[in-house]
Amino acid sequence: MNKERITATSLEIKGIVLGGGRGTRLYPLTAETSKHLLPIGERPLIVRVIEQLLMAEVKDILVVIDERFASQFMEILKDGSHLGVRSLAYIWQPPEGKGLPTAIAQVEPFIQDGKIVVVCGDVLVENGIRKPVEDFLKQKKGARLTGIWTDDTAGYSPLEVEQDKVIKIMPKDNNNHFPGLIDLGIYMYHPDVFGEIRRLVPSSRGETEIWDLNQRYANNGELKLTVIDGWWCDVGGSIETYLKAYKRYENKK
Repeated sequence: MNKERITATSLEIKGIVLGGGRGTRLYPLTAETSKHLLPIGERPLIVRVIEQLLMAEVKDILVVIDERFASQFMEILKDGSHLGVRSLAYIWQPPEGKGLPTAIAQVEPFIQDGKIVVVCGDVLVENGIRKPVEDFLKQKKGARLTGIWTDDTAGYSPLEVEQDKVIKIMPKDNNNHFPGLIDLGIYMYHPDVFGEIRRLVPSSRGETEIWDLNQRYANNGELKLTVIDGWWCDVGGSIETYLKAYKRYENKK
């Protein structure tokens, strides 16, 4: 076993998979199940997302799940040992949700002084997230985003950066059809994040916003970035993106 693997597995770090949400953009596929349980090739989406954490040597995982489909999640994931998970815990989330930061806040009692890697449960990154996690393990304070270059930033949050530091996170704009660097929905935090979440004010939607949380770190000069490359997919974005991911993995185990 090489030194990087020992370092990654020995530090106190947990993976948080955000598996709630109504999945309205994938209706009617989500009429009777969570979007995170839909098949991507031969495996459910949630399994492929957890495998991304495992490939980065993050083996202690908490899954925030839609309480309506709790039994379905548990039937597929069980205790996680068959996937290679060291420890797995489930956290119920009401169907309506109150924003991603509020969902993250639910894991605070399980974290203590450890670091966390938060992954949106409908984002697939084919080359994995090992590099961002390794970069974060060396980071003494603050937070880290995972970014990727895209030809079309419409519907995503473009990032203004200086070297590996995020200066500003632009709001999502469906009409912003320009190339740029975007936030992929994979976030890393030290345990001070829970205090930062408590300071957030809900937006006009009545939810706490991940944009506001990450911008707080950027304003303090404490938001870092790792840029990755390769194929990726926001599976929950539309029926079209779901089918694209399904076909990509159709012949893969």
